[in-house]
Amino acid sequence: MPDRRVLVVEDEPLLRSQLCASLTELWPDVGEIVEAENGAAAMRLIGEALPAIAFLDINLPDMSGMDIAEVLRGRCAVVFVTAYSEYAVAAFEQHALDYVLKPATPRRLGDTVARLKARVADRGSAQAPAISAELLAELARQLQPKSAHLQWISASIGNSTELIPVADVLCFNADDKYTEVITAGGETLIRKSIRELLDELPDDQFWQVHRGTIVRVAAIERVVRSEAGHLELRLRGSGRSFVVSRTFAHRFKQM
Repeated sequence: MPDRRVLVVEDEPLLRSQLCASLTELWPDVGEIVEAENGAAAMRLIGEALPAIAFLDINLPDMSGMDIAEVLRGRCAVVFVTAYSEYAVAAFEQHALDYVLKPATPRRLGDTVARLKARVADRGSAQAPAISAELLAELARQLQPKSAHLQWISASIGNSTELIPVADVLCFNADDKYTEVITAGGETLIRKSIRELLDELPDDQFWQVHRGTIVRVAAIERVVRSEAGHLELRLRGSGRSFVVSRTFAHRFKQM
């Protein structure tokens, strides 16, 4: 049997113990399970022997699980362990990355173990889907704690400055060097980028639907499929439509 050393990185002792016990029960012949309570301990263990599978907690006291995943990228199967809500783990699902939510229930962990076993049967090792450095950086950005949410948008109009309440905004849409702020009353241009806005807007109220477009969820009136097969959004209070890119189409699979 090939060596399938498993690394479990979790800073909460009880959760770490439960995860290891469940793994042993669900996959008795998986191989040696080694534990790390923080990133430094994980790096030492990786230096001693590369694991075949790594269960990585996202939030650790000394570093992010994303940092460890970057070191292991392409070298072993990675399963992310997270306490984040469903909207955040959609990013993992979108890229077919394995994850389990805390606390890891035997049923959910069993699904992950079944996928890992299938990979071993197909390839002789639990090889993971490719994870790019860009993807890890984007996941880290999405999962990083947010600062206070933006309340007002400052827009320069001639020699004056207009303050637009974020509560009035239907959509932000990138336009060359500027970003359109679209409200029921019209459009205004600002210099703040879509990436900057994503860090300042509440995730449960605004969704990114395209590389250059963020919409207010409550303003979505209809989601239609065009003749070309693309999803398009129609917003209340605006006569415009916005295309949903494939990257963000998963947000509307239940609609």
